[in-house]
Amino acid sequence: MRLLPPQARRPAVGLVVLSVVVVALGAALYHGERRAGRLDDAVDDWLFTIFGRDRAPLYQLLHVADLPVVIAVLAVVLVAALMRGRPDIAALAVIGPLAAIGLTEAVLKPLVQRRYNFFLSYPSGHTVGTLSECAVLGVILLGAAGLTLALRVAMGVLLLAVCGTVMLALIVDGFHYFTDTVAGAFLSVGVVALTALAVDAVTRRRVGAAAQG
Repeated sequence: MRLLPPQARRPAVGLVVLSVVVVALGAALYHGERRAGRLDDAVDDWLFTIFGRDRAPLYQLLHVADLPVVIAVLAVVLVAALMRGRPDIAALAVIGPLAAIGLTEAVLKPLVQRRYNFFLSYPSGHTVGTLSECAVLGVILLGAAGLTLALRVAMGVLLLAVCGTVMLALIVDGFHYFTDTVAGAFLSVGVVALTALAVDAVTRRRVGAAAQG
């Protein structure tokens, strides 16, 4: 069993490279900044105009991005994977999000030093938590057997809707700039994709070694 089907491996590599470029570019552009950039001003103002009246319900929806919620969902995935004899999925559910969150909070935020209302903001930690969780679920969905195309599409759209809502709420409720959330999204997906590629490589080596033995 593999996390990524063969046809998804090359796009996954491309996604990892793109993620590195986007996050690094943003880090260089907004290093030490305490105000919005031009792109942030344009997008944030547009979103405030459209969704400003919905700030209260959007704020309530942000609870899906709370760390305890993210941990609970991933714990369910971990237990289910172990019960089904899928250590690769278990490894993805633990390593991917943990690496993304750790890289955000321990490395990038202190390094970039971008601030929103006196708080370090680049990349968005709430975005990273939610997107890494959804990226893990997306990889599982990609390789799940027995699902119809319609069901895969519906579940994929649901995951995208959750991610988009969290990013929108973080901007409209005044927690992050637009580019903070974009960096968080790319970082999360890139780290989870890299983790999936690495786990698959380890699995292939173990299978090869077992076959030779």
